[in-house]
Amino acid sequence: MLIEDVLNEFKRTHLEHIEDLVITNGFEGGKSVVEYFKGLLVTLQGTSSEAVAVSVKWDGAPAVVCGTNPDNGKFFVGTKSVFAQNAKINYTKKDIAKNHGIDDLGQKLLKCLVHLQKLNIQEVIQGDLLFTDNDITRKNIKGKPHITFTPNTITYAVEEQSELGKQIDAAKLGIIFHTTYNGDTLADMTASGGANVESLSKNPDVFFDNATYKDVSGSAKFTAKETAQFMNGIDKLESLLTNVPRNLTDQLGQNNDFVGYFQMYINAMVKEGKLPTNINEYLRGFKEFYNARMQQQIAGLKAQKALALRQDKMKQMPQFLARVRKPLQAMLTFYKAVQTMKGFVLNKMNQAMAIGSFAQTDNGLEVTDPEGFVAVDKTGNAVKLVDRLGFSRRNLTAIKKFGK
Repeated sequence: MLIEDVLNEFKRTHLEHIEDLVITNGFEGGKSVVEYFKGLLVTLQGTSSEAVAVSVKWDGAPAVVCGTNPDNGKFFVGTKSVFAQNAKINYTKKDIAKNHGIDDLGQKLLKCLVHLQKLNIQEVIQGDLLFTDNDITRKNIKGKPHITFTPNTITYAVEEQSELGKQIDAAKLGIIFHTTYNGDTLADMTASGGANVESLSKNPDVFFDNATYKDVSGSAKFTAKETAQFMNGIDKLESLLTNVPRNLTDQLGQNNDFVGYFQMYINAMVKEGKLPTNINEYLRGFKEFYNARMQQQIAGLKAQKALALRQDKMKQMPQFLARVRKPLQAMLTFYKAVQTMKGFVLNKMNQAMAIGSFAQTDNGLEVTDPEGFVAVDKTGNAVKLVDRLGFSRRNLTAIKKFGK
C-alpha cells in the first residue's frame, strides 16, 4: 500500500519525533508509540505494509510546488510562496526573475519551469529538489566511481554504472515528490501527503520518484532473530508504560513552561552533540537550562511586573520538578527505551537505501545515515524517526540552503 493511500488530508506541518509523544501527549502518547512499533514490526517482517506506511525524509532543497493551476489551466512552478497572500506564481522566465531574482534559487526554478512541464503534471504537487545538472559531481568511493549531489546538508551518492546512476547521469533535474494539493482554486488548496507519480509522463531529462520507502535490496526485512529482539523491545515498552501515570499530561500541565522548555532543552543538547545518559542528568541539565533561559530574559527586562514574573517562575520550577519527580522518571525511562527501539529500526531501514548518504567533513566525505523516515498509521497520524545526534544535529547547526 502506497503512503498516499494512507494519508488523508495529512498536512506536512510539524512532525513530532516518535520518542517525544510521551512528553507531549503523556500516557496516550506512549500507547501510540507502542502501536507504531507494532505496525513497523509487521512492515519490517515483510508480511504486510498495511499497519504502518513509511516514507523517506529526503534532505532536498529548495521545496518546489508545481503543476497545473486550477484557476487558469496554466503550468507553473514556485516555492511554498505560491500559497502566500501575495502569491509568487511563476508561469514564465520573467515571472521567476521578478519574484525570485536571478541568483541560485531563481536559476533552480528556471530549470524546474523548463523541465518539470515535460511530466504533464495535471495536479498541484510539491517535492524536494535533489539536483540540477550543474550540481552533479563525480567521486571515487571505496574504489568505485560515484555520482554525487548535495542539495542541502547531506551528500547523496550512487554508483555511476548502476541503472539508477545512469538515470541520474542522463537527467537535467532530480526531484522527490511528497505532497499533493487539492482544491478548486490555488488559494483554497489543502495538502495531503503523498504524490501519485505513476500518473506522470516519463522523460529522461527528469529523475523523479515519490518518497515512499522502498526496500530495494530486501535487506531491511527482519530476520527471525531480529524479530524476536524487536518483539522483546515492544514487550519492554508496554511494561515501562504501566509506570507512566495515566494523568501524566495533567500533572505536567501544572507548570505551563515545562513541556515547551523541556523540548527546547533536548534540541539544545542535540545541537551540542550530547544527550544525557541517565534520568538524573536529564533533570539536572533541564533545571540548569531553564534557569539560564530565565536569567537571559530577566537581563533584558526593565518592567518590575515582568521581572517579578520571571523570578517567580525560577522559584516554582524546582518545586514543580520535585513534586512530579517520580512521574518524570517513569516518562524518561520510557523515553530512553523508545530511543533504543528507534535506533534498531533506523539501522535496519538505512541498509536498504539505493542512494548512499554522506556528510562533508574536514577529512572529506564520511558515511552517514539518511535524514530519516516518517511512519504513518492507518488513521493518518504520523511521526518522524530521525537520528537526532546525526542528521538533527547537522540540520540544527548547518547553514541552510534556500532557507529550508
